[in-house]
Amino acid sequence: MDEEIIELVLDLAKDELGADLDNWHAGQLTTVLFDLLPYSGGVRPGWMDELRVAFPQFVTILRQTGRGQLADLLAGEAAVAFNDPLLGKADPVSWCQYRRQQEALTAPVEHSVELPLEPLPGSPTPVTEMPSRLDAAAAASDLLDDLHEFALDVYLNKQEQPEHSLWRLAVLAGWICPSPVSPQYGPAMHAWDPDDPTLTPAQPLKAWLETYRVVLTESPELVDPLLTAFRDGTTVAPGGTELLERLGAVTVVDGKLGLTAVGVRGLFTRGRWADPEYWLLDPGQWWANLRSVDLIAFMTAASKLCLVDQAWSVQRWFDQAEPLEFAYQLVRLGSHVHGTVLNTVFGYLLRIGLEAAPAVEEWLVTEELSGLGWMWFDAIGAPMAGIPTEHSRYVATTEMVQSLDDLRALLDRYAEYPPDPPLPGTTIDELTYSIPLRIGTPRVTTLLQRVLNTELAEEPGDRDELLGIIAAARQQLLE
Repeated sequence: MDEEIIELVLDLAKDELGADLDNWHAGQLTTVLFDLLPYSGGVRPGWMDELRVAFPQFVTILRQTGRGQLADLLAGEAAVAFNDPLLGKADPVSWCQYRRQQEALTAPVEHSVELPLEPLPGSPTPVTEMPSRLDAAAAASDLLDDLHEFALDVYLNKQEQPEHSLWRLAVLAGWICPSPVSPQYGPAMHAWDPDDPTLTPAQPLKAWLETYRVVLTESPELVDPLLTAFRDGTTVAPGGTELLERLGAVTVVDGKLGLTAVGVRGLFTRGRWADPEYWLLDPGQWWANLRSVDLIAFMTAASKLCLVDQAWSVQRWFDQAEPLEFAYQLVRLGSHVHGTVLNTVFGYLLRIGLEAAPAVEEWLVTEELSGLGWMWFDAIGAPMAGIPTEHSRYVATTEMVQSLDDLRALLDRYAEYPPDPPLPGTTIDELTYSIPLRIGTPRVTTLLQRVLNTELAEEPGDRDELLGIIAAARQQLLE
């Protein structure tokens, strides 16, 4: 018998439900299987198969030790649960919605409303903010704060509250998983208030987005006004926007409805807009205690030419940043980014210049990054003693090849989806920080301008020449 999975089931029952083999009630096994195990962090792939094998043996042991009544109770409940095709396969969100909602809610659950795939014609390109700013906006939501307190109260009192005004929203948005034994926290609650924040950082935006989706699903008449407000800046505020205001998705001033930044982020989360590469990023000001997720977002957007007023935004950061502190922030991203994003980090460190040297020295003592470190010191004219290992040279070459592939993908994407409004020439020049030094020539810069800058006439053969340069450089690196 695989005792580990059985012990996990029993431990969860004891810790979360106060249940043990001497104090077990009907429904508690179902609650553990469907509402506790998915969030426990202790299950591994195939846990359901292990449990299906181990559980009958466990029941047999119970019978052999004189616990026949308990064995019958558990066996009957397990037979129903194990036959459910979603057990162990559905993600927790799907499970909470599929299995619990209809039995917990008096009104039917409708899922016919889908968030829009695209903005209305004539709308601007969606703009997002840095991840920490979106998290802060989500965390400041009055509605989410109320839902958190409500879910906490339901859980601690082990009592469902179907008459409460927040009950339906809390269930649908995954703040609460109703249970025949004891209501449990749902995925939104786990995202908002993780059990162990040192191991699982809070993700308030994740909880916010799911709540926003449910509010719109429950009030589909609000979708069109929101799309119009995004296109036009504001629109006449319809009735029924109170939840959206409490959520922090909209503002209503003098009868006019406007979207907040997090409200825009929540509205376009499907289709190609689910891919952050298509969003423009407004990075705001540089600050000393940047989270790594913020800096990754900034560097990724910069490498894709997706910063708002890119040349000006990047220059503002360099004007505001303390050079060495910024260099350390960039260097510490080295092991977290790859390809054109890592090459942009490399290019920005070159832009800082010799003042970045103490930070870049950290790369020299890291096997995976030392090849890039030596390349950087050579590029600024201050070669360091020592010879890169074969592995570090291989890693550096792999990253340069990836950055060339990323550049080719960028050119293909802009050919398929021409940027609207068109990219200014100063933004296109920013690509010089994102491509390997070996192709960062004036000729390549000219070709990039003619291929991407709609204000310049693209001459016959420009794109083929540029793609040929990329292909040749890639081949040379691989030889």
